[in-house]
Amino acid sequence: PPPVPVLKISQVKGDLHVQSQLHLVDLAGSERVKKSRAQGGRLVEAVGINSSLMVLGMCIAARVKAKRHVPYYESRLTLLLRSALGGDSRTSVIVCCHKDDTHGDETLQALNFGERCSMVTNRAQAAMASSTTGALAAVDAALEECAAQVRSLEQRGKGGLPACKR
Repeated sequence: PPPVPVLKISQVKGDLHVQSQLHLVDLAGSERVKKSRAQGGRLVEAVGINSSLMVLGMCIAARVKAKRHVPYYESRLTLLLRSALGGDSRTSVIVCCHKDDTHGDETLQALNFGERCSMVTNRAQAAMASSTTGALAAVDAALEECAAQVRSLEQRGKGGLPACKR
């Protein structure tokens, strides 16, 4: 696939550092080799486009069905779009169609693809706060919880374990 421009935005407010990414991807649509009569380098390009789009479709189907394995690593395109396809991002898909009847099959395919994309559910949320104060508070809380567990083990007579010695 062609290079994908990625706009990276960083904002710093006090101790809080927020980073965002915007991927601008033109999927170009599937290439019907019979219809385009592509040959040589154009044929190789068409096969590559179709392969990437097929894997993208597989990833979207896996996300819609909440499968444990999503084949992101089967294509450079899907590997690049992994963060947009799953989890904690906001993703928008714009489907462009041609109104001419001669492109009816392609238009229907594009609309079906857009519909499948709309079924993917992401839960957009900010990543864990990266403020120094917040991170230190989280570490302190985790340490206190560990210390409480050690005290509990010691009270039950299991304090002689090597991991529990101070």
